[in-house]
Amino acid sequence: MTPRILSPEELGLLTMVQDELVPAHGDLSAAGTLGAAQTVDAYLAERPQLRHPVLTALRAVEVIAGGTPFVELDSERRVDVLRRVECADPESFSELVKQTYNAYYTRPDVQASLGIDGPPQPVGFELPAFDESRLARVRGMGKLWRDA
Repeated sequence: MTPRILSPEELGLLTMVQDELVPAHGDLSAAGTLGAAQTVDAYLAERPQLRHPVLTALRAVEVIAGGTPFVELDSERRVDVLRRVECADPESFSELVKQTYNAYYTRPDVQASLGIDGPPQPVGFELPAFDESRLARVRGMGKLWRDA
């Protein structure tokens, strides 16, 4: 997967950020190590509305890291920087986390390691029967539109 929106430096930064957001655990590699940054880059190319919050969060990481590049900080200091970014701009940080999770947890190898065999819906979780009586009020309102 080739970069589409992010520069090589931004991809490197995002990889390091993702490794802190979803670190390696047991036989699961960290998110950035598995290439989630390239996947997020593809998301940004496909969905322009995601660019601003993700790029804003990445810029905030470097600003809050101060004079030392994020990639040169130890893990404890990286986590501190990420917490400060989250406090400073929760919306942008939340989008960065969401896209990282999307890129990581939709990978077939990660799902297999977690014991997930395909998507949970429409055939996964058992849902309670729908109570049609909950629609009575709306149905009683009659037609609220006109035919075109």
